[in-house]
Amino acid sequence: MLTRTRTRTLITCAAAAAATVSAAAPAWATTATSQAAAATAVTSTTVQDYWEQTNHNINISTAGAVETPIMTLRLPAGKWVLHADQTMVNFGPSDYAGCTIGDTSNSSLNTHRTMVGDPNASGGQGPASFVTVLSETAAVSLSAPTTVTILCEHDTSNGAIPYIDSSADLWAHRSSNLVITQLP
Repeated sequence: MLTRTRTRTLITCAAAAAATVSAAAPAWATTATSQAAAATAVTSTTVQDYWEQTNHNINISTAGAVETPIMTLRLPAGKWVLHADQTMVNFGPSDYAGCTIGDTSNSSLNTHRTMVGDPNASGGQGPASFVTVLSETAAVSLSAPTTVTILCEHDTSNGAIPYIDSSADLWAHRSSNLVITQLP
């Protein structure tokens, strides 16, 4: 394990300090220099990160089963890891609610749901807290520029008045080496 750590350190530094590694270097260092060209090719890929955050509360429709857009982000083609976090608040009757991360070709890449609101209010759907945090993560391989969207909703028109608290965020990380696997 120690050799692996040193190798990674040398690969990271190899482009800037290739001249410092000489023939008298220890065996683990000469192994690393032979890998420096491959490492440089991998790390020279442009990495782009996009991050977006709301700065105000966003009301979700009071009607059940109506999706409300929370935020959108336009991404160029490439392989992306997407992640979003929202804090959902409901002081009305408890209801099943959730948020979805999707793009223009797949509106539901990942969804997380919960019960939020007052369980004792008339029309309450079951035990819940007034505030809950939801997170969605997805991986996509985009062949063309695409818009990623976060949508949130609740199930019933029971008087629930949910909203997404300010500071919801959406993050996209481009990774040219991303391998996407869907399990059965």
